[in-house]
Amino acid sequence: MGYKAWQLGDPGGLLYGCYDFLRRRLNHKLVNYLLTTCAHKDPCIVLEAGSGPAFATSILSCDQRIGLAVAIDIDIEALKEAKKRDECLNIVVADIEKLPFRNDCIGLVWNSSTLEHLPTLDHALAEMTRVASSGGNVFVGVPNLYGPLGFQKCLPKSSIGVWIGTTFDRQELQELMRRANLEPQDSIFYFFRFFVGVLACKTSQSAGGSGPQTQKC
Repeated sequence: MGYKAWQLGDPGGLLYGCYDFLRRRLNHKLVNYLLTTCAHKDPCIVLEAGSGPAFATSILSCDQRIGLAVAIDIDIEALKEAKKRDECLNIVVADIEKLPFRNDCIGLVWNSSTLEHLPTLDHALAEMTRVASSGGNVFVGVPNLYGPLGFQKCLPKSSIGVWIGTTFDRQELQELMRRANLEPQDSIFYFFRFFVGVLACKTSQSAGGSGPQTQKC
C-alpha cells in the first residue's frame, strides 16, 4: 500500500491502531464543536471536503440536527475504507479543487488535516466558498505552527514532514480565509494544540451580493 496522508502504518498494525484510536477521539470532539457553533438551521447540510476515511461525517450523519452529511475525497481507497466501516455513508469521489456541487447549496463546508497537503490552499478554499450557502460556514483545521507539530518547518521534505504537511499559525489561516472572501468568526486549538482551526462565514458579499451588511452566521 502506498503513502496515504490519512494512514500511519499498515492497517491491522499496532501503530495504525493507536493512530486510529486517537483520530476517532479527535473527530468526536471536533464534531461537537461544529454542531455547537454551526448546526443552527435545521436541517443542516454538511460537506466534509477532503475527508479521508470520513470518521467525522459518520458521526455527523447520526445527529438529528444534520439533514444530510456528505464526504468527498479524491482517494478512492480512503472512501472504500469509509464505506466498509459505514455502509450508510454518503460519499463522492471528487477533487476538492473542483467540487461537483452547485453554488450556494451547503450550510457547512469543512475539513481538518487536509489542506496542508495541497501545494496552495487558494483553489480549494475558493471552491469551498463557492458551494457554501450565503450566511453559511466554512471551517478549516490545519497543523498548528506553534504546537507539537511545529518542528515540521525544519524537515519539510522528509517522510515525516511530508506526512504532517505544512504548518500554519492562526493569523495566517485567518488571512487565507479572508482572501477567499470569507469572514473569520471563531478559532480553536484542538487535539492538545496539534491543530488550529478557523471558522468563517460566507457573507452576502462573498456570494456576490451588493448589500452593505454582513450576514450573521
